[in-house]
Amino acid sequence: MAITNESFDYVAFVNDGYKSQQKYAEAVGLDGPLDDLNPKYRYAKIIEYMGHLVEELVEARVYVPRRSWKNNEPSYLDNDKLRKEFVAECFDILLFHRAILAYAGVSGEEFAAAAAAKMGYNEKRPDHNVNGTVEAERDPAAELAGICPSASYS
Repeated sequence: MAITNESFDYVAFVNDGYKSQQKYAEAVGLDGPLDDLNPKYRYAKIIEYMGHLVEELVEARVYVPRRSWKNNEPSYLDNDKLRKEFVAECFDILLFHRAILAYAGVSGEEFAAAAAAKMGYNEKRPDHNVNGTVEAERDPAAELAGICPSASYS
């Protein structure tokens, strides 16, 4: 898939991740997402790539001012070079996101459908201060475990 300034098809980008990850894996002598992999290997690759994604998030975060007490701290907002670096780090985040989806066996179409369903739910969720008046969950541990109304949005 060729990416141009005029178009970026996220579904095609995700689907292309299978071939890209397969190529990278073969180049270093490992199994890729297109191989018949056991679940433990897939989970290990997903965890590995989640770690890389977090590292890229931290790298992107460097370009966002964090010290409110400092005057004129350098930022991607007022410096073209820093902005390009920030945007490049954000794309690196997408690359690792795509690798995670490939090893998880998620297609671009499946991801787009899940994204549409979740966005639809978020637009009308009753515990959101824009859409409703229901109070948020009181048990953060249960919410993290997916034991809450927002975990069953579909």
